[in-house]
Amino acid sequence: MSVAVVVDSASDLPNELADALGIRRVPLTISLGGVDYKDGSELSREKFWELVRSSSELPKTGAPSPSQFDTVFSEELDAGASHVICLTMTKDLSATYQSAVTAASAYSNRVSVFDTRTLTLGEGLIAVAVATAAQAGADAEECQRICTSVISRIVTFGTLDTLENLRKGGRIGAASALLGTLMSFKPLIEVRDGGIEAAGRVRTRKTAIASLLEKFDHRGPYERVGLVHAMATDVESVLAELRAATGVDDVVVSVMGATIGTHAGIGALGISVVLQEPK
Repeated sequence: MSVAVVVDSASDLPNELADALGIRRVPLTISLGGVDYKDGSELSREKFWELVRSSSELPKTGAPSPSQFDTVFSEELDAGASHVICLTMTKDLSATYQSAVTAASAYSNRVSVFDTRTLTLGEGLIAVAVATAAQAGADAEECQRICTSVISRIVTFGTLDTLENLRKGGRIGAASALLGTLMSFKPLIEVRDGGIEAAGRVRTRKTAIASLLEKFDHRGPYERVGLVHAMATDVESVLAELRAATGVDDVVVSVMGATIGTHAGIGALGISVVLQEPK
């Protein structure tokens, strides 16, 4: 019997990849212009960015309810899954993890919930690793081991065109050290141990991208590499440079969805990698 993998919509997985691996996604709620949308299902990534460009209002995000997770868990178990592994974005920035834990409590030991301590495509790459193993026949115990291992090997850095969205949304954390230079610098951030940390500041977008790529040059070897962006116009050139820096051609590329995009803002770009497991 198979192991099912469930994530929240903050994982920013490309639809075709999630579908190919059978990864179920539970949407967060996005409120914009007085209308509530289910992230990803009722509001596509492209449509979200169209709405953001035409609105002066900062969208609001809401965690899924326990009942939303319960529905997906029961569907997967009823369909024949022997176990469900649920991955969520860091609990330090969202109530999503707690909702999943509450729902899982009704299923004894048949559902395991993991706080990935990261977000966006970092969470997505963990799900890819677990789902790939599950498709190859790994049992629940092995999938859980892989999940714990990959969580410990995820590295995520990013650059933003502004920190204003993070500040307004109350997600700034230690990166508040950069707020005084919003107009003069491009901030670099790191997702570290579940929080958003300042990782430097530079004056131009070009230098920001170069600084970001330097953080991955010769850091490998890498098991997986992902690039997520908020409608960034320079994504193709960054992708080429990322392949060169990491030595990985098969990079997962995705448009940032509403959950993380709300706080990151247009033009944000993030790189997540899974370091190879030590032998």
